[in-house]
Amino acid sequence: AAKYSELEAEKTSVEAKLQDRIESHNAEVESMRENLTHMQTKLTDAESQSAALKAEMERHIDGLKTELDASHAKSIDLESSLAAEREASAAKYSELEAEKTSVEAKLQDRIES
Repeated sequence: AAKYSELEAEKTSVEAKLQDRIESHNAEVESMRENLTHMQTKLTDAESQSAALKAEMERHIDGLKTELDASHAKSIDLESSLAAEREASAAKYSELEAEKTSVEAKLQDRIES
């Protein structure tokens, strides 16, 4: 009977230790599960933020492309305007040179006569 009581006590002790280990293991598993859930939430949030930032950057790039295209078109218009003004100035200069030559010739005629 003493041997039986001793074995029963040992069995109870082993079962208690085993139960403690199981509960400790279950607590660790639950902690890991909570950490994984938290990490999944953070990853999902980061993915959403990344998508939003990407969309914002694409809108910004599109806006810059539009501005660049408009600036390029304006530059072409200005170049055309400058070329036209240059041609008009050259024509006016030629006209004034011709008038100057004519006036000089008339003055020379008057001086000689």
